[in-house]
Amino acid sequence: MIRTNSGKYRSKQRGNKSRSETQKREVMRDEDVTIPPMLADQLMTGFTLRFTTQGNWPGSYTVTWQNLLDSWFVAGTATTAYQLFDFVKVKKVTIRAMGVPDGAHLAQSAIVGVEFPGLIGGQFGSGKQRVGSGIGADKPAYVSLKPDALSQSAQFQPSTSNPAFIVRAVDGLRSPLYGAMIDVQVVFKNSGDISPAALGTARAGLTAGNLYFGGLDGLATANTIAKSSFIPIA
Repeated sequence: MIRTNSGKYRSKQRGNKSRSETQKREVMRDEDVTIPPMLADQLMTGFTLRFTTQGNWPGSYTVTWQNLLDSWFVAGTATTAYQLFDFVKVKKVTIRAMGVPDGAHLAQSAIVGVEFPGLIGGQFGSGKQRVGSGIGADKPAYVSLKPDALSQSAQFQPSTSNPAFIVRAVDGLRSPLYGAMIDVQVVFKNSGDISPAALGTARAGLTAGNLYFGGLDGLATANTIAKSSFIPIA
């Protein structure tokens, strides 16, 4: 029994019966062989990619949609590989880096930044940018940024050379920082109507049918400016 505003009591049975009838109708609808439920016929998964900058890191790099789709792929043969997914969207980019003492500058600073460009013809990005910094080897620099929800940067994109975002990691003297950690949170999606796309750069020594992770710039492990932290890499 429940008490109403008028002070009278009424049974909960009526409300319970209503919910029970609703559940029965839902079950009957799902079991109706003439109206089968709609199903998604494509795979979609959220994923966080992690990269570390290497000795050839230039200090700043513009990541494209093709780079992101090339970062997780399947081998067709020993020398051919294809993107595992057909579309990708960015949820968030995070960078962590430390300054490295070099003797003359014992408290070397680190500067990291993320930008979702918006001043590119035909591209409607967030136009958002953020910078973080740290001083000393034990004080990491940190920055994290999401694209605006209604911007093109936050929507599913196919494999193109258009920019997705820009990442930066340098020291206080504007020299590239090696070993910076870059996390990219994405959502991948595939489509049965699109043929798998080949990677933008050649690979070698692959095992057909195996899955691999590539670099942030889409290049092979030996040449990439930011290697994947996952294995196997190629």
